[in-house]
Amino acid sequence: DAGFEKARAAHGQERILVNCAGTGSAMKTASRSKTDGTIKHYPLDAFNWLIQINLVGTFRCIAKSAAGMMTLDPMEDGERGAIVNTASVAAEDGQMGQVAYSASKAGVVGMTLPIARDLSSEGIRVNTILPGIFETPLMLGAPQNVKDALAASVPFPKRLGNPNEYAHLALTMIENSYFNGEDVRLDGAIRMAPR
Repeated sequence: DAGFEKARAAHGQERILVNCAGTGSAMKTASRSKTDGTIKHYPLDAFNWLIQINLVGTFRCIAKSAAGMMTLDPMEDGERGAIVNTASVAAEDGQMGQVAYSASKAGVVGMTLPIARDLSSEGIRVNTILPGIFETPLMLGAPQNVKDALAASVPFPKRLGNPNEYAHLALTMIENSYFNGEDVRLDGAIRMAPR
């Protein structure tokens, strides 16, 4: 609420929301220790923490932004606003240890069409981007050999995605008023291997 209040005080009621926040961790659903054979499962608090940030946080921002957009007069084509969410290719082909991350991002994909339908009578569109392996600040901190190996796994072009490519697709989703209720992979045709 404070974030929306601050942004709206500076810029007025938004017509565009781009949900980009998210986090991840790697942990198997259950595992056996190689040293003593003890078995442990993914801690439920850790699972819930990821779901709260990536899925519930996205929904909270959508609901609050859409409520604000509904107060606006429609533009000449009847549109009041556009929302772009960020999921991940892990929503469709998550790797080992990505159960919470994949579930959270699959939830974002799963709610895209129902929310687009919920908000259609108000002239608010909703779409989702599923990025592959991108040059994020976190990724830029990885060793060069790791980045090179990841880039080599992309069918074409054999490199990591860059933020401008994400922004270009987001802008297309925002500007094209017939773009609604869609989930689009942006990944150089990569399909993630199990590990």
